[in-house]
Amino acid sequence: MKKLAVTLCAAALATGAFAQGTVNFANASSTAFRTNGTAAAGTSGNTSGTIGNYYYQVLTAPSGVSAVSNSSIQALLTAPWSDTGLMGTNTAIAGRASAGSGVTVSNWNAGNQQNYVIVGWSANEGTSWSAVAAKLVDAHFNAAGYWDQGSLLVNGGFIGVSPMGTAQSGGGSSGLPAFSLFGSGGSAQGTPITSTTDLFVVNTAPIPEPASMALAGLGIGALMIFRRRKA
Repeated sequence: MKKLAVTLCAAALATGAFAQGTVNFANASSTAFRTNGTAAAGTSGNTSGTIGNYYYQVLTAPSGVSAVSNSSIQALLTAPWSDTGLMGTNTAIAGRASAGSGVTVSNWNAGNQQNYVIVGWSANEGTSWSAVAAKLVDAHFNAAGYWDQGSLLVNGGFIGVSPMGTAQSGGGSSGLPAFSLFGSGGSAQGTPITSTTDLFVVNTAPIPEPASMALAGLGIGALMIFRRRKA
């Protein structure tokens, strides 16, 4: 009886592992990660530097879920979005990222068609998705094109979310190959990320409120009038 229980337990574990899907995580110049270099906007260039300067986490959700942008990034922090457990880092080639080929992903069973995005950030914001997710809870993406008002965000860091892909993961009994998360076009297995991803700068410096700016303007005006009268 004990032997049967052990056998059934082992079979269940093997089935669970077998059900995990597989993907390829490596991009090209056409799907490079870039950084926004100024608070106003404008891309300064591809991510670069020592390997480990940037991190990239793969998140997934059921097919049909709406796309997520920087301004709606908090949607990634709760269901139906899930962490696949797959995190890549920048390579020695500017703009490139990798987490390997044929790697397994959690919450994305083999053969299941699901949506996915990749969140990228600079290492000074954290070295894990859980650390960065905690900072994004109260962060805001400004209309000018940068992150502000995040009480935990590190000034000068970068954060951004990729366009959304939709695909069936490979592996398991699906008979499908590991799906490449980046590519130049779709196939019967799905549509990969086909364009570049921008990571936007964090600017946590306080922005003067309109009322404060108006008061400052009145103060300057009063000083000018006082000087004229004195003259």
